[in-house]
Amino acid sequence: MATIKDVATRAGVAPSIVSRLLNNDPTLRLRPETRDRVEAAVRALDYTPNRAARALRGARAGAVGVALPHLTSPVYAQILSGAEAEARRSDFLLVTVEVEALAADPAGFQRFVRGGAIDGLLLQRDGVPADEVVIENLRALGLPFVIVNERVAAPLAGVALDDRQGSALATGHLLALGHREIAHLAVGGSTNRSHDRLEGWREAMDTAGLPARPDLVADGGSTPETGYAGMMKLLAQKTRPTAVVVGTLLSAIGALSALRDAGLRVPEDMSLVGHHDAWPAQYSSPPLTTVSLPLEELGRRAVRLLIDQLGDAEPRQELLQSPAPVIVRRSTTCPPRAS
Repeated sequence: MATIKDVATRAGVAPSIVSRLLNNDPTLRLRPETRDRVEAAVRALDYTPNRAARALRGARAGAVGVALPHLTSPVYAQILSGAEAEARRSDFLLVTVEVEALAADPAGFQRFVRGGAIDGLLLQRDGVPADEVVIENLRALGLPFVIVNERVAAPLAGVALDDRQGSALATGHLLALGHREIAHLAVGGSTNRSHDRLEGWREAMDTAGLPARPDLVADGGSTPETGYAGMMKLLAQKTRPTAVVVGTLLSAIGALSALRDAGLRVPEDMSLVGHHDAWPAQYSSPPLTTVSLPLEELGRRAVRLLIDQLGDAEPRQELLQSPAPVIVRRSTTCPPRAS
């Protein structure tokens, strides 16, 4: 399958020239013979014919795709809200799809991406094999994409939150209440997001002079089911923690259920802090203390990065370092006194 670099090599121009031509960049100035060579290379190599033909006629799809692990997550809904507002402001539509469906259906991927339904894609990874399948397919097609909600390295484009700071603040809140046995339910998977939240917990524990023991860490995943299982694993340890920092909101909801089923009260027997302040946090039982992260701004920035690429900007990475306040509700209090 031909890539934009193949077209550039055949036409004897830089890949950026091909990209700008196919994206109808109004600032691009080419000699007629150069333009003819690029267009001939596109046709000879059958490079994304539908999308290329439309671009050469002077039009884009006018749509941005968003691939998410779960379309029903309230956390992703906040990211989508910001992304949709920025896309609309820039005269683009937003089209959503699940990552697993995109990876498992090659024909559907061709219709969605190669067929020209979208001009670029935002991808929220979850540390599963399907993520890499989608990325490799996008690279092969030369379609611009941005990784959302995770630190990435060049040449990938991405926008991320300061997850390390957020996790450290959550742990610091519990330390200020007097907790010393503080566990962490990690996001899991192979994402930098999971790594950074784990490191934020470790750094806060180290700063307080407390051991960040391996037995205080369990995989909480990103769903209520995995959060439930992770909390049960922590409760099975010989030394039970008095508080837990949970890496995601939905896994914190599952952790609350596990504690109830184990006959433990929150926060009297154990305090709990989650990440993200979407609506389930306020209406859980008890209402959940959370780290509030700027998810809508994350969505807006991701769309801006993608549109910049459509204008031939180089892929780049951004880290949002806005304050991440701890929203204190009724799931945290001072540790129980030893009997």
